[in-house]
Amino acid sequence: MKVNIFILAILMIFVNTCCADDTVAYAQWKEKRLNSLKKPHGWLSLVGMEWLKVGKNSIGSAGHNDIVLSHGPEHLGDLYLTIHNDMTFVPNVTSGIQANGQMIKEKIDVYADSSDDELTVFTTNTFQFYVIERGKMALRIKDSEAMTRLNFGGLQYFPENDSLRLKAQFVPIEPMRTIPIVNVMGQLNETESPGQLSFEIAGQDYLFDVLNANDSLYIIFGDKTNGHSTYGPGRFLYTDGLPDEQGEVILDFNKAYNPPCAFTPYSTCSLPPKQNRLPIAIEAGEKKYGNSVY
Repeated sequence: MKVNIFILAILMIFVNTCCADDTVAYAQWKEKRLNSLKKPHGWLSLVGMEWLKVGKNSIGSAGHNDIVLSHGPEHLGDLYLTIHNDMTFVPNVTSGIQANGQMIKEKIDVYADSSDDELTVFTTNTFQFYVIERGKMALRIKDSEAMTRLNFGGLQYFPENDSLRLKAQFVPIEPMRTIPIVNVMGQLNETESPGQLSFEIAGQDYLFDVLNANDSLYIIFGDKTNGHSTYGPGRFLYTDGLPDEQGEVILDFNKAYNPPCAFTPYSTCSLPPKQNRLPIAIEAGEKKYGNSVY
């Protein structure tokens, strides 16, 4: 009897230690998520996406510019775009604009997020902006004084649910295929997928098509909570690392989170492919933001 009590006590210590470790890990993950959103030029600071035209695109706070900023120098300079998507920027030398942390006084080449070269990131006053390619070239504009950042209301989560921290089996597909991914602007992109994740919830088997994310696998998914307690179009999720030698990896729905479009209308978020829309409610992870209508 004394032996059984001793064993039970040891088991209780082990369980309590594991639970405490999990609670700390989730708290750290949430803090990292929150800090990433709230940083001066995080997603909460996104205030604009302006399509670029071939030729000159003038930028500044004066109304005559092609791209008008809400404050700052009247004319920062001119961004030139060719029909082959090559770009240069000619600064107004008195504006104080910087590119990748360096003051610019003469014409420079500009590289978009789709380039093999380093992305050109401009900063001036409270603004940061750079070129993104979404079918065509656009200027993504961030402002650390954006109301979406200054008036941010925080994040809400479901209680942690241990049953939704799962072991999933990675099923590689070779040769690697592409799957169609649509974004919120209706643009279709054929995206490489290395395979699928097979997992079980409440005795039912499900599959996700996954994307590469260097040190993990990336999933864009939907479920029956979307539009009710969670963001309408769907949520994002990364696995805990890469699959092991047996192909197993942890899929933790407690770390599901909202895409940037939940906070700003100027993002270009991808939507879940049809095969990643679960016919069940996943009551774990991040809830929809504030009074969002989505």
